[in-house]
Amino acid sequence: MKNITIEGARLHNLKEIDISIPKNKLVVITGISGSGKSSLAFDIIFEEGRKQYLQSLGVFTLITEENKFDHISGLGPSIAVQQNIIRQSNPRSTVGTKTNILNMLAVLWAAEGKTSCSSCGTLVDDDMTCPKCGMIEERLFAGYFSYNNPNGMCIKCSGRGAYFEINMQKLIPNENTTLDEVFQKAGPTPGYQRLLNKKFKDYLKMPFSKIPDEVKADILYGQYVKSNSQNRSYCLQRIFEGRYLRNGDNSGGIYRLSVCSDCQGFRIGEEARSVFLNGKHIGELGKMTINKLQNFISDLLNQNILADMGTNLLKDILIKINGLNKARLGHLSLYREMSTLSGGELQRLFLNSHLESKMDSLIYILDEPTAGLHESEKTELLKSIKALKELGNTVIVVEHDKNTIQMADHIIDIGPKAGVEGGEIIYQGDVKGLLECRSSITGQYLSGKVEMPTRKTNQKIDIKKDIPKLTIWHAKTNNLKDVTVSLPLGAMVGIAGVSGSGKSSLISDTLSTLLKGYFNDSSEHAETIPEENEIEDVLFTTPEKIGEKVEGAEHLSGYVEVSQVPIGRNINSNVISYIGIWNKIRKLFAKQPQAVTQNLTAGHFSFNSKGACSVCGGSGQEKIWLGGNFFIHNICNECHGKRYNDEALSVCYKGKNIVDLLEMTVTEALAFFVDHKAILSTLKVLARIGMGYIKLGQPTPTLSGGEAQRIKLAKEIGRQRKGNILYVLDEPTLGLSLYDTAKLILLLSELVAKGNSVVIIEHDPEVLSACDWIIELGPNGGAEGGNVIAEGSAKALKKNTQSLTGRYLQCQEITG
Repeated sequence: MKNITIEGARLHNLKEIDISIPKNKLVVITGISGSGKSSLAFDIIFEEGRKQYLQSLGVFTLITEENKFDHISGLGPSIAVQQNIIRQSNPRSTVGTKTNILNMLAVLWAAEGKTSCSSCGTLVDDDMTCPKCGMIEERLFAGYFSYNNPNGMCIKCSGRGAYFEINMQKLIPNENTTLDEVFQKAGPTPGYQRLLNKKFKDYLKMPFSKIPDEVKADILYGQYVKSNSQNRSYCLQRIFEGRYLRNGDNSGGIYRLSVCSDCQGFRIGEEARSVFLNGKHIGELGKMTINKLQNFISDLLNQNILADMGTNLLKDILIKINGLNKARLGHLSLYREMSTLSGGELQRLFLNSHLESKMDSLIYILDEPTAGLHESEKTELLKSIKALKELGNTVIVVEHDKNTIQMADHIIDIGPKAGVEGGEIIYQGDVKGLLECRSSITGQYLSGKVEMPTRKTNQKIDIKKDIPKLTIWHAKTNNLKDVTVSLPLGAMVGIAGVSGSGKSSLISDTLSTLLKGYFNDSSEHAETIPEENEIEDVLFTTPEKIGEKVEGAEHLSGYVEVSQVPIGRNINSNVISYIGIWNKIRKLFAKQPQAVTQNLTAGHFSFNSKGACSVCGGSGQEKIWLGGNFFIHNICNECHGKRYNDEALSVCYKGKNIVDLLEMTVTEALAFFVDHKAILSTLKVLARIGMGYIKLGQPTPTLSGGEAQRIKLAKEIGRQRKGNILYVLDEPTLGLSLYDTAKLILLLSELVAKGNSVVIIEHDPEVLSACDWIIELGPNGGAEGGNVIAEGSAKALKKNTQSLTGRYLQCQEITG
């Protein structure tokens, strides 16, 4: 078959659409955020393609009662690369393990490495005998060169290269600090706080310094539970470690990751650190950027000193490294943990591995592969996507990027808007037709017929004058080269630069850490107000990095960091529980006459509590055992996936029960709750930043990084704080169309107009063009980055020959 044919697609907001998609082409599905793109691409084409392929192999697949479509044909084996399903949290999974390069290097070092004599340090001969002292060494096998192998890992840090430490001086500032005050400073959840209070009730009012040492150890690090030696009892380290692993929060500097004093961060044991090739042990290669590693491997290959096996292995390693560089991943190291990669970096890594395999006749579905890339970096990635198609595959890309759309063989525009106002095929065809399509919002923006509502930016900022500003002094985090730079306050400041140039290192890792210390705040999202005696302290230095400091924080009443860190890993957490209106809604249902008659409380309208279906426990699914360790999950026959019991479902408000409400979009909820101001405030902000399509009950783990960040932003703005707040955002346009980006620009402009400041890490030229001031780092990524190469207005950067960003900016001023 030459086409994938779908009839009557009706999943989510798709409106019984019929569509024919050409195979062996590059197909871009576009449209505004929430229009139905992912429903078509991932939930129908990918899921059905995977299902049919597995069934052809005799693999039992999930039975579902959901009728997604009437008919589908032309599918083949399907592979999805979706940002929210390829993230990994395992700290032992790194770029090197994922690409298999570390395993290949381990084999090479085991076979060809030169061992240093344990007695005198001289490199031994091929027969493992030291020519100086005669000591005979034992040749190590490959496992000794892997930090994931018990033989190869550093014993002290278990192969992590670092370990966590509690900064006791910050946690317990003086000898009179009571245990109760320590717990308050640690900031556990209310439930965990109760468990700690119960366990240590006899010591709560006692100064920590007076508590017996064995109890102190239990409070800080926990005692091992006898029934399970892997589980510590309730303690502070579990709080700090969980918070750090979930979102990188170091609890205001109380909890810090320190480089292992034994292996110096190289992860491997002493034996492996004594084996060298070209003057380096394998741990040193793990910490190199891929750019530097390419030079090292090429140099080793050119020396022609290895046996045939080693030479061939080197060539294979070099092919892999070249592919990573082409995918614009050269700024990463082999030891870079997968959990720290952006969605765009993960996709490019995944894409590169499939290009290496050279498989054909597959259907690839990609989710915004250009996300997180500077405009100058997109060319090589798009070449790779095109190469994937030219191998004989069908490549379907869900994308807003104009470069990708222009390169497409076939375009599908879904809309016209989001949620219930979307779900229709607005246009199918080539780029030229899209630009001429009057009913396509995407086409109207791309053609320039509808212009972006850029701000009237402040062209009069003179950073050298005595104006309110934040100055970061001597930043050396990661690849930063002793950077000192000022950010004007009361303005919208863009942080630009290619991938790995140091943007996040400067703002997220340096400025945010310094401000947390200044305001003594351990909460990522809470407003932080300095005490009166802190106002005069205009300089704050982190104790971990002498020399780094921030000046000018006294001009702020607080700050909010809105990052891309996931806002919840629990499938029972949803959008309205995160933004804080779920309890209000459940209480509203509990006040209805039907609920009062049955003595139902707010807990009866929670699928985690009294309202849960008695069969599935509120999950909406039943776990079916197939024998051995094999299980499948099927829709619950009792509640039919609704998660609630009949008692909870019997209560209605304005004709809707609790399940109907969770299925509402934000846009629908605005009209439904028009009489409830306490519920409306945050929902209004969500709608204004293009999130009207999100369902109230959407599980938070299913949100993309960009969606999670915009929900965080809406939550913060919904708190209606006073002015002088600094908002720090990390690429909030991820997943946004031009139409929705325009909404975001106007919202951020309003924040600044109300006396706040905005610092935004961003690649999007439209957003950067709307900034009052731009700081660009570079010139390249990794070791070749870390410098400020340009700063000033968009107009100034456009004229600056050192700027890689300026050429993509628009300097027109349209008041929005």
